[in-house]
Amino acid sequence: MRIIFDLNHPAHINFFRNAIQQLRTLGHEVQIAVLMRGRLPAIVKKELKNYPIFYTGRHTGSYLSIIFEANIIKFFRLFYYTFKTKPELGVSVGSFVLGACLKLQGKRNIQFDDDPESANNLWLEKLTADQLIVPENVRTSQEFEIFRGLKEWAYLSPRYFSPTEKIVKAYRLEKYNYLFIREVSSGSLNYKDQGSFNVLSFASLIKEDIKVVLSLENKKLKSQFPATWVHLEEPVEDIHSLMYFAKIVISSGDSMAREGAMLGRPSIYCGKRKMRANDVLISKNILFHLNPSIVPQTIDRIIEGEFVLPEQKIFRNHLLEEWD
Repeated sequence: MRIIFDLNHPAHINFFRNAIQQLRTLGHEVQIAVLMRGRLPAIVKKELKNYPIFYTGRHTGSYLSIIFEANIIKFFRLFYYTFKTKPELGVSVGSFVLGACLKLQGKRNIQFDDDPESANNLWLEKLTADQLIVPENVRTSQEFEIFRGLKEWAYLSPRYFSPTEKIVKAYRLEKYNYLFIREVSSGSLNYKDQGSFNVLSFASLIKEDIKVVLSLENKKLKSQFPATWVHLEEPVEDIHSLMYFAKIVISSGDSMAREGAMLGRPSIYCGKRKMRANDVLISKNILFHLNPSIVPQTIDRIIEGEFVLPEQKIFRNHLLEEWD
């Protein structure tokens, strides 16, 4: 079978990587469609270099770019490509654009989504997906199919991920003695109203004697963060091991905050979005959704041992038993 995967975010690469490799091993022909967005093309070239790649359009961060380049122009480019290459099945995380292209050609497509709060996207996904699959914990309607867990578990489960200390040593860090911080760009529909709900608003308040590793999506802001921080240049080799051995993971984006929690580290989400997917981990006392103004003092309290937190390996093994 010829199968096309539509990737619009670095998290989608991680989510589908194991499936892509297994499907090729089983004899299926796999195609990769990629949105030119930030470092996404470079990461795809590194992680999926042995697969045919088609660039569907651009996403520069502006509202007009999101609407016209990342959706309308992408639709026409992707429709032509799929008409020419004739995939039999499409797979994506909520790509209603790919779904529409294949629906018009009488081909099936499967979409995953863990974000029912984005009502407009969800409506379009319902129209264009043959199967719409969501985590059991965020299901809002019987029309959705479910899986147990959250989508980040597809690559962070101990079945797939084993941490190594090599990357920690490469950055001259000590295990469990540094903060891993992720600052996402506000140039997307999900984060266009983020405002001051970001790391930059409190970066200068983090104590200078604390070692910090920063993953910054918008590199133009680099000079606004402390020069003493370790600034990562993506793609980073084995970034999840770097997160696994952090003392705390802090992120203004929801995906990486959940990743940190699933890796068994106390994680702080300082973004604005209220999501059912986050609530799953908040209820397990491993993820904290905080206003940025109280993040520095919470970091100090976690370091000082004021929180009762799950033990890392035990927590991950419990998820392994509980989730798909």
